[in-house]
Amino acid sequence: MSDTIVVKDDFLKPTRTRKDLFKAIIDVFRPLRWYRNSFMLAAIILTIKLLNIDIHTVFSFSFLYPVVIAFIALCLVASGNYGINEVCDLETDRHHPEKKNRAIPSGKISPVTVCVLSVILYAAGLLLVSTIHNYMLFISLALLMISGILYNIKPFRLKDKPYLDFTFEAINNPIRLLIGWYAVAKPENLVPASIILGFWFLGIFLMAAKRFGEIRFIQDKGEAAKYRNSFKYYTQEKLLFSMIAAAISFSYMLGALSFKYSVDVLVALPFIVIWIVWFFHLAYQQNTVIKDPERIFEKKPYLLYSLLTVLLFGYLFFSGNQLLGWFLRK
Repeated sequence: MSDTIVVKDDFLKPTRTRKDLFKAIIDVFRPLRWYRNSFMLAAIILTIKLLNIDIHTVFSFSFLYPVVIAFIALCLVASGNYGINEVCDLETDRHHPEKKNRAIPSGKISPVTVCVLSVILYAAGLLLVSTIHNYMLFISLALLMISGILYNIKPFRLKDKPYLDFTFEAINNPIRLLIGWYAVAKPENLVPASIILGFWFLGIFLMAAKRFGEIRFIQDKGEAAKYRNSFKYYTQEKLLFSMIAAAISFSYMLGALSFKYSVDVLVALPFIVIWIVWFFHLAYQQNTVIKDPERIFEKKPYLLYSLLTVLLFGYLFFSGNQLLGWFLRK
């Protein structure tokens, strides 16, 4: 039997193979970006430390099961947001030198099909996480879906508002934190504000860098504004200042976290500074990978350094102030 399917849709060519359709679905729902959900795993590590969860409990089925379910649900809802984003950006993506070749603008898949699949992904994610019977976990996941709707769909469409476009998109970072936290914590266990704000400022830094890379890549401000309305108000300098402000705010929250929970984390500060400076260097490259997050895997040395820095941070956070504990006793 032939694997060719016939699709009658104005946005699709008359015939497409299942392989073509599968590639288009992958392009729209971006499973390669699920690595961003690792922020949820970082939150779980913080939860283990701050709530003094026994290490033996961590490897039990009762602990791991909700973590796995929450992670899968998070990926489903995040992909649903990507789908809605692609549909709502159909017209503007046609003005982008690269995104005009994406699945929907190039006519490889119908916007209607994407909308239906997005709703299915939303429903599947929320239904799956509801089996955990933790209302704060359900609310946290629902917030991710709501943020995607507010960000993309008119009359809200916050992605067209200058500065709100990347500061609001960055809120997905603390939402991922909440999902990770409540995957293992009870509803009455509140997340410390310094951690929520730290995750948010880190996300703002990353999103502002993405805008910085995009505006440097497009270069023509008129064309950039056709692609994204907020680009009418941006210059490279404004976005650069936003990155600096977010990096400073993130560092401040990191310091607050250190002095309250583990002063040894200060040892990791030089490594984090190097990580930030290196990120600035990548953002300044023409056609930078920063504007296309899935391309970050091209920078293997940077990825390796990032992983080592995270591991160092984790060790110092759990070390119990063995290195700088004297500082607290003064």
